[in-house]
Amino acid sequence: MHQHPPAQGGLESGSPYEPVTTGIPDLDSFVDRGLITHIHTQLTSGKEGTVYCCRAHPSINRKFLAAKVYREHAESSYKWDPTYFQGRERVLKPKIIRAIQARTEFGRAVAANLWVSAEYENLQKMASCGVHAPKPIARGENSILMEYVGNGAGPAPHLDSLDPRDNTTQIYFDQILEDIARLLARHLVHGDLSPYNILIWKERTWIIDVPQAVDVRFNQSAFELLHRDIKRICDFFAKHAVKRDPMKITTDLWERYQRARL
Repeated sequence: MHQHPPAQGGLESGSPYEPVTTGIPDLDSFVDRGLITHIHTQLTSGKEGTVYCCRAHPSINRKFLAAKVYREHAESSYKWDPTYFQGRERVLKPKIIRAIQARTEFGRAVAANLWVSAEYENLQKMASCGVHAPKPIARGENSILMEYVGNGAGPAPHLDSLDPRDNTTQIYFDQILEDIARLLARHLVHGDLSPYNILIWKERTWIIDVPQAVDVRFNQSAFELLHRDIKRICDFFAKHAVKRDPMKITTDLWERYQRARL
């Protein structure tokens, strides 16, 4: 994990009503817009970017917000994979598509922007259809400010940390399937769903990390991606005494989607 120098100020230092400079341009833009006051702590850091827990501005009526800051032109197997890119090119000019495919400097910048836009728009769609996911608050050039799932002590745990003795496993399984169905009803398939991008908070599952989500109407691999998502979830819950047939679930959801019965 990459460590970032501590931000000026903090949850216990100074008044939360006095904005400070975070030292991160995209986060400073959120400070300037009166959305956050400072960084509370860094949560995660990976190849694509870093997620911070930030102190929300008092006008937001929340204590914390999460800020996902993408690394400029960060490489991503999803971003360049034709499986995930299919359907996104319909709104791009041919020369831009060629630049993206050639991975030129310009093409990489466009792809990075598409990635941030895709996650922000997908989070908006999820919020509008009742999927339990962080609600998007604002977008920066290379960042997204969203609802924080957790508290001051730390973020919500991932599903993979679920205690095998937990007697709510069936409830969690059903919640995830309900959200998968809600996504599909909005023509979306997550495309990389696993116990590592599902959080558990207040007896509820929350789906995160959705830039790679595909539009069923324009992506020929949507069914396969849907089945893979469901199989990963079924495989995980099978270890927790919840055994279901992933292909049967996938086929049922797909047929209901095609008949507009979701």
